[in-house]
Amino acid sequence: MNWLAILLSLASLGGSAAPGEVKPRKQQCAAAKQQAAKQQAGKREAAKRCKAKSKKTKPKAQPRQQPASTRPADPDAPRRDDGDAPRGSEPDPEATPAPTATPKPNATPTPTPTPAPTPAPPGTYPARTNVDLDEWFVRPSYRILAAGSIDFNVNNRGEDDHNLAVRAGTRKYGELDLAPGDTGTLTVELGLGSYTLYCSLPDHEEAGMRVDISVR
Repeated sequence: MNWLAILLSLASLGGSAAPGEVKPRKQQCAAAKQQAAKQQAGKREAAKRCKAKSKKTKPKAQPRQQPASTRPADPDAPRRDDGDAPRGSEPDPEATPAPTATPKPNATPTPTPTPAPTPAPPGTYPARTNVDLDEWFVRPSYRILAAGSIDFNVNNRGEDDHNLAVRAGTRKYGELDLAPGDTGTLTVELGLGSYTLYCSLPDHEEAGMRVDISVR
């Protein structure tokens, strides 16, 4: 009985309390929970700010670029090491195109002067010729003669009087009259050019007694 009384008295002492003492303990417990909740919320907010700051300040990793000397132009081409790169100090002479000459605009060709005719060397052309006169023609043995002194050996083989005259343009260089069957020599000095042998008697040239010769 003594032990039981003691236990009951102890239980009554521990379980019962004055009404004025219970209320302050509950308020302290609620205040402690609120304080702990505020601390936990502050810690979470601080952790969020730290994480956001680290995301802003952390630099993005840049992709590693391959050097231009070793990067192949063709994606399917094999990769070349630096040791196999060609030397840039020795240009390939065949790879460099030869310069092309550009013609000058409005280039006017210089006309080539025509050389003046020169006398033929001695012996190239004859310096004399026979000339036959007849009705109605003048027939020299040579039509190309050498420039200088020229002898015309004239034969009148016709039945009428004839003569041999030499002209160039309007200039007459000489004339020789011959009766039928006569012969004679007409010597004239002729330069380079073309000349006409003809009969100057009336209407004889018109009848056909003329021929052109060249002196070279």
